[in-house]
Amino acid sequence: MRLVAQWVLLIVLFVAFYAFFRQPGDPLPDLTRWIPVALLAVCAVVVSVFIGKRVQKGWTLSSEGNQLLSRGRIAAALEKFEAAHLLLKSRSQGILPFNLGVCHLDLWHLDAAEREFTRAQDTKELPESIRRLIPARLALIAALQGALSIADKRLGEARALDEEDPLIVLVNGVIACRREDWAQARLLLHGPATHILGGPLRGLRDALLAWSVERVSGERRYVDPITVFGEASTDKLRDAWPALVAFLLERAQQVA
Repeated sequence: MRLVAQWVLLIVLFVAFYAFFRQPGDPLPDLTRWIPVALLAVCAVVVSVFIGKRVQKGWTLSSEGNQLLSRGRIAAALEKFEAAHLLLKSRSQGILPFNLGVCHLDLWHLDAAEREFTRAQDTKELPESIRRLIPARLALIAALQGALSIADKRLGEARALDEEDPLIVLVNGVIACRREDWAQARLLLHGPATHILGGPLRGLRDALLAWSVERVSGERRYVDPITVFGEASTDKLRDAWPALVAFLLERAQQVA
């Protein structure tokens, strides 16, 4: 856009200088051959302005989505990120697919979350600080779906990138529960490493801890299903792990 504007300015300056310095009676230069160039330049400027406004709008929507996500309004954030992605496409450098994956995971849309995280991971321009967060989330998705061998493989990738990621402990807890190793699950989830988790992931941790404690000792702990499901329905998580959802709904009925 800047280059086009410079050419337009040069043409205008040329005409202005010629008109100022020409001798009286000299004809004005024939500029008809420059008309197509001028039209192309104007079109290029218009298109550049249009694209620039789309990009600016896209980043504004992305910023609004981040604010909503930080306040726990996941469904609204998802809408903002989807709208931003339509405007920005590849300009987001994989950040928007990652944010979409985060929203889908918090809503337990596991297939959609895996698709978005994979798309972000395949983006070469994705910042390394974000790339290192993806394997643990893909491992969690696989573990929730019961694909434990895949979860173990992805967990190895996550450890290689960030061994202290608290999500790794949660994934290990999910795997232990899936394998009905309740004592190991209780040991993992009771530790302080997962206390930093928030939102539905913290709700999942609390639910799995209560479940494992009950299986080991018979102690029934209070579980609030809302902390797990939040704005999500029970259907998606039930499809992946029916026993967990049955446990949560049973507790909800007991509280009611």
